[in-house]
Amino acid sequence: MSESSTVYMPNPDQCSVAEELGIDSTDLLNTDIAVALIENKLGVNSIEVLARWFMMSVLRHVNRASWAEISENQMDHARQESLVKDCLAVPGFATSLKTVCKDNRTKYRLVGFASSKNLDRGVLSTATKAYKIAVQVLAEAGLVEERKSGNSKNKKVAVAASHVLADISQKTAVGRRAERRGYHGDDFMEVDEAISKSNREESMSKEEFADLEAALSRNDPEIAQQDWNYQSKEDRWSLILGLLAGVGFFVFVALLFL
Repeated sequence: MSESSTVYMPNPDQCSVAEELGIDSTDLLNTDIAVALIENKLGVNSIEVLARWFMMSVLRHVNRASWAEISENQMDHARQESLVKDCLAVPGFATSLKTVCKDNRTKYRLVGFASSKNLDRGVLSTATKAYKIAVQVLAEAGLVEERKSGNSKNKKVAVAASHVLADISQKTAVGRRAERRGYHGDDFMEVDEAISKSNREESMSKEEFADLEAALSRNDPEIAQQDWNYQSKEDRWSLILGLLAGVGFFVFVALLFL
C-alpha cells in the first residue's frame, strides 16, 4: 500500500481541537477528515490556530520541556495569540508554515523537531524558515531559556592556561622541560619558581665565580664522584657541555693574565 493511500487516525490534539469547535468525535474517521472539518469550522482563522500549535511546539523544543499539552505550559491564551501575530507579521513565516505543515499529520497538534523530519513520528525539521522565525520571536519575548554549560568556563581557563604555558616554553629552557614533562594548570607556580631559580643561578657573584675557578683548578674529586641523578640523556649532555664550557672559560680567563 502506498503512503498516499494509507489512512491515519487523528492525533489526540486534533481530536481536542475538533471537540472545542463542536465537531462530533464520531465524524473524525481519519486525520484527513478531522483536519478538513477543523479548517471548515475555523475558516480564515485556521492559519492562526495552526501557527499557535506550531509556535508552542517550537517553544517546547527549544526549552526541552516535557509537557504533553499546551495547557501544561501555563501561558495564558492571550499571550499565545499575541506571539502568533508577531510570527505571522514576519515576512515568509506563513508561507513557510503552510509548506512545513503540508501533511495533515502535522497540523493542529504538538510536534517534535530534529535535524531531519520524520512524519511518522510527528517530527519536523529545525532547518525551516518557519522554525527559525518562531525561535527568534520567542527569544525576543524572553521565553527561550538560556542553557548553562558547565564546561565552558573550564574550557576558557584551559585555553588561557595553554597559551601561558606556550609562552613560557618559547622563552625559557625551564618552560620547555615543563611542557615536555606535562606541567598544567596548578603546576604553573612550580614552573615560575623553577624559572626564578634558574635566573638566580645564572647570575653568579664574584665570590661564587672565584669558588668555581678554585674548584676547577684543584680538580676536586668530589665533583667527579657526586651523584647528579639526571633523568634523561639530554640532561647528561647538558652537564658535560656545561663542564666543558666552564673549563674553556677558565682557560680563557687564565690566558688573559699570562
